[in-house]
Amino acid sequence: MQRIGLDKNWDFYESDESMSFVFATPPSQKVDLPHDFIVGKPRSADAPGGPANGYFGNGEGVYKKTLDIPKEWEGKKVILDIDGAYMNLEVLLNTTLLAMHPNGYIPFQVDLTPALRFDGKKNKLKLITQSRQPSTRWYSGGGLYRDVCLWVGGPICVEPWNVFVTTPEIGEKEAVVNVDTVITGTDIEETVDYRCEILDAGGKVVGKVEKTMQVCGKQKENVQVTVENPSLWDLEHPYLYTYRITVSKDGEVTDQAEDTFGIRKIEVDAVNGFRLNGKKMNLKGGCIHHDNGFLGACAYPKAEERKIQVLKKAGYNTVRISHYPPSMAMLKVCDRVGMLLMDEAFDVWRLGKMPLDYHLYFEEWWARDIEYMVRRDRNHPCVITYSIGNEITERDGGNDGAEWSRKLAAKVREFDSTRFVTSAICGVFPEPEVEDDEEDSAGTNFDLNLMQDNSVWNKATENYCKPLDIVGYNYLRDVYEESHELFPERVMIGTETHSFTTYDYWKKVEELPYVIGDCIWAAVDYMGEVGVGKVYWENAHEDFNFMAPYPWRTSWQSDIDLTGEQRPQSVYREIMWGNTKKSGIYTTHPKHFGENFRGTDWHWYDVNDCWCFADEWLGRPVKVDVYGAGDEAEFILNGKSLGRKPIEKLMASMDIPYEPGILEGIVYKDGAEISRSTLVTPEEAAVLELIPEEKSFVADGKDLAYVRATLKDADGNRLTQDEREIQVETDGVGTFLAVGSGNPCTEDQITDTKCHLYRGTAIVILKSKEAGETKITVKADGVAAGSCVVEAK
Repeated sequence: MQRIGLDKNWDFYESDESMSFVFATPPSQKVDLPHDFIVGKPRSADAPGGPANGYFGNGEGVYKKTLDIPKEWEGKKVILDIDGAYMNLEVLLNTTLLAMHPNGYIPFQVDLTPALRFDGKKNKLKLITQSRQPSTRWYSGGGLYRDVCLWVGGPICVEPWNVFVTTPEIGEKEAVVNVDTVITGTDIEETVDYRCEILDAGGKVVGKVEKTMQVCGKQKENVQVTVENPSLWDLEHPYLYTYRITVSKDGEVTDQAEDTFGIRKIEVDAVNGFRLNGKKMNLKGGCIHHDNGFLGACAYPKAEERKIQVLKKAGYNTVRISHYPPSMAMLKVCDRVGMLLMDEAFDVWRLGKMPLDYHLYFEEWWARDIEYMVRRDRNHPCVITYSIGNEITERDGGNDGAEWSRKLAAKVREFDSTRFVTSAICGVFPEPEVEDDEEDSAGTNFDLNLMQDNSVWNKATENYCKPLDIVGYNYLRDVYEESHELFPERVMIGTETHSFTTYDYWKKVEELPYVIGDCIWAAVDYMGEVGVGKVYWENAHEDFNFMAPYPWRTSWQSDIDLTGEQRPQSVYREIMWGNTKKSGIYTTHPKHFGENFRGTDWHWYDVNDCWCFADEWLGRPVKVDVYGAGDEAEFILNGKSLGRKPIEKLMASMDIPYEPGILEGIVYKDGAEISRSTLVTPEEAAVLELIPEEKSFVADGKDLAYVRATLKDADGNRLTQDEREIQVETDGVGTFLAVGSGNPCTEDQITDTKCHLYRGTAIVILKSKEAGETKITVKADGVAAGSCVVEAK
């Protein structure tokens, strides 16, 4: 079928549509997709979603569009494809309600054909979305935040998701590509010609099968195509082929379907671990949420690609999408750049975690939503697992949890038996010890997590785990060995692990072949679950909580901040994963010298790449950490060696009296230098430097330009302690989208043209529908303005 994008020129307004017969419809505004109508709302301490949703607002978003349906489409099939809409989507065409879909992340398709008009009247499409809170444990966003398109095909056609490509036989000289196709015909049996071609990356046909067949209703067809000298898809060379299916009748083409796929083989067992094309590899994974920082939930392809490219550069080879399926844009970029992906269906089943979440709809919708996820995603070589659920309340077998696990796993395999089925399982809670007449209460959810009883975990979750190919362990590294003794054939993975003890988790992966990898929570900072990664200093006398008060906006548990920069724990993890040339040097502010701190274990040390403190700290001790893969580190201040310290668990520390200048850390292995890192005390702020990440971008209204603004002194040194406010101005064809810093706790309004720097930097994001140049100027008090030009082509 032909894909026709519907991303441009929607009429949007916020309204309670159920009362539109009483109240006037509010004025609409023109918007393009992807669109998140929540991210620009002011946040407040009393927002109904609370800290879980990042103190953002909620609402009901209505999208209207007049479809340009040509007369020649009469008799054809027209399908509406919605990649993601948050949530409780209602689809109306010409006032006829065709479908609804409660899940805010699962892709969804609607056949528009029965309601289309071909009598000269306009076809009016209306999509109603609800972002009602509390319905989520993270920032959800709202509206049509992913792609929307039409698929158009003849009366005999191949509908989207109705082709399944596998590669059951792979050799050096040839590979067998198995193609299952469902052809949709009419109620009358007809004779058609079917052709399946395999094209290489250059567009050359490298395999073909043709046959004549009878089609009536939905007809399944299976063919096998041999490809000689196959190029395999792997992480270093993610080679993509294209399948092209052509259906013809009486010599005329009635429909075509094509998409990319990869020739690759995945295997796993408890003895040899995970293998890609026969090569064993440990999964260096990270969990990511769907939001793209200052763009909210909008799944711009460039934003999705940038996220994956940053992670790949930082050493990751796997991402776990948490806790729902990813956007199609994310799947495409992982295919293209070579990143393994762990797909996930649900965060809840029948028992909810928030009052308005998916548990209200699970029993009616679970089977359809599993089918939608698997059928959409099964041709993507990046996908290696399907998770049937994250930290499901029924994991301990209660409320028929084991039976539901069996049903969901079977439903996944019904549509794809070539990937591994998993579920991310956390600890179980002890039975409360209360008298019959006492209130059964264990306190907050955070209190419950602290009370997890891992001594009974294996027994409690045994039946739940039986249908799984890989069992996901959330924060349960101390259970690995006992599990292996009880279930020696079980394959395990750390589906979520703590940042603060990442070294200990990774050692388990390296030592235990049945533990195939580790997924840190979290790889990229995200909005919602605010302040879980916050450090609590003893002298601050703050209450220790799972989440932080307003104006915290992000979780702060992550390797990468909202602007796309590595945080110290990411540098540490990159070294841990084998980059011996990498090192980092970080300091704790001298006001905390000798002070104790604590955190949730999702935190990291409260350190910064800074050697710039006020004069009151001159001569006062500063704790300095050097990260490296050697056996000792030398500390040098202003050219003078202060001695060496042994490196333990990739870190060496020294207390150094503060003296402005140049601080260096040199890492040695067996006496030879292998890496070094440097901090410089900057002079007065002089200029805002603007550097575009790319020289140009596409003028299609969807591609993005990212420009980093950095406050520097006259010698080019960054002022990492500066948080002054900046103002952005643009002149040209580009459209300003956002400016923001990595600060996890700020009242800066997302989508405003100003923000405060954090660690001396911020990111500016633009898009453009027109070709041409845009000049970006950033101003701040006390320094020269910075400017640059980006070009849309």
